[in-house]
Amino acid sequence: MRWYFLFGLIASFIMVIVLFVLMMLALRRNWNHTNRSVISYFIPLMLVLLLVYLAASQFVPRVFDAVQIVFGQYDSTEVNLSEKNFEYNRIVTEEEVFFYPPSYFVNPEPGKYQIYFTERTNYVMKLIYVGEAEDLAGAPNTLP
Repeated sequence: MRWYFLFGLIASFIMVIVLFVLMMLALRRNWNHTNRSVISYFIPLMLVLLLVYLAASQFVPRVFDAVQIVFGQYDSTEVNLSEKNFEYNRIVTEEEVFFYPPSYFVNPEPGKYQIYFTERTNYVMKLIYVGEAEDLAGAPNTLP
């Protein structure tokens, strides 16, 4: 799972670099007054907005989570999961959404799982099957 996370980090880094280079080329075109249309004056602005969004939502959180991965310090939670909680590359619980590599779980078994995940991107690093899910519907109310 670390390799999949690393590939995502590298891909987001490459996208940030490509957007930065495109922005510099568009700015150079503006500085030299070689634009052919009025809309092309606004291309650097659109590229900056896209660059900031991509860096803030993808690249920077992955960089901070990479530190957690290097030291092996993950957050953990225990949840009851059924087959409907496992979507394409996500585990959807009531509180959070966790991400894992596509086709990692072919036929997930319903039950209680312990999930180790990164803090900022909720990327699953380890998923441990703990046991059968407890049926709380038939349990008597033990609250005072």
